[in-house]
Amino acid sequence: MSCLTRILNYYESLTPSEQKIADFINNNPELVVKFTIHKLASAIGCAPSSITKFVRKLDYASFSAMRIELAKSVDSVSAQDFSEILSWGNSRDHLSQIYIKNISGICSDTLEINEFDKFLEVARLVTQAQNVYLFGVGTSAVIAQDLQHKLIKLKKHCMYSLDGNFGLQNASLATEKDVAFAISHSGQTDEVNLAAQKIKEAKCPLVALTRYSKTPLAAMADINLYVPNTEPVNRVTSIFSRYAFLFLVDIVFLNVMQLIGEEPEKVLHNYRGLHNIP
Repeated sequence: MSCLTRILNYYESLTPSEQKIADFINNNPELVVKFTIHKLASAIGCAPSSITKFVRKLDYASFSAMRIELAKSVDSVSAQDFSEILSWGNSRDHLSQIYIKNISGICSDTLEINEFDKFLEVARLVTQAQNVYLFGVGTSAVIAQDLQHKLIKLKKHCMYSLDGNFGLQNASLATEKDVAFAISHSGQTDEVNLAAQKIKEAKCPLVALTRYSKTPLAAMADINLYVPNTEPVNRVTSIFSRYAFLFLVDIVFLNVMQLIGEEPEKVLHNYRGLHNIP
């Protein structure tokens, strides 16, 4: 995980003084990679020991280790809005290259913040479940529908509704023999979290697809599959987090397919057969 991505992921758990350090590093990464710990402390207006505590909170062994990782992040781009993306390049080819680079980067970061054993456990729950319940509204609905379509190809019985209120009714049907997926980038979506509460009351295993942060949804889930915190919660567009969510869905799907012993060619053949596609 890049240094800037790590700072974004940890930001909400930092104290106000630590957030001041994080803000300075985020706004001046090119300068910080050239600073000693004492020079950085002087520039921010804090003690060197505060920098040391901040570095350790980010799980770095030392300031030098963080600075090395930061140097790798200096040229990386973190998109916050579509208007920013449009300003990246002065040609379509240049824009496309940067765009692809960032898709690759967020997928790599997604793998780094999720232990692979979690994907295997989620796949096991899906394989054994009688029913799969999916909850997601707004932009998360696209992710929920993608997971639903993939699991149906594997002949899993999936329950999903675009209507958040109807989804809440679906949640009341869940049992401990099922599994549920709650999808929310913010982790604070009312319709999704209310459904998640009902799922927990039913003792149904709950998997959350959400951003890497301490959120109400993450606290309720039995297993959290995270996307990096590369875009603000109040973003206008969900450009790169969408790719990260779809990447999570694909990994879950591939692991389920492997567990049930399905061959990719067979799955595709059966799907095409439903539509009489040659």
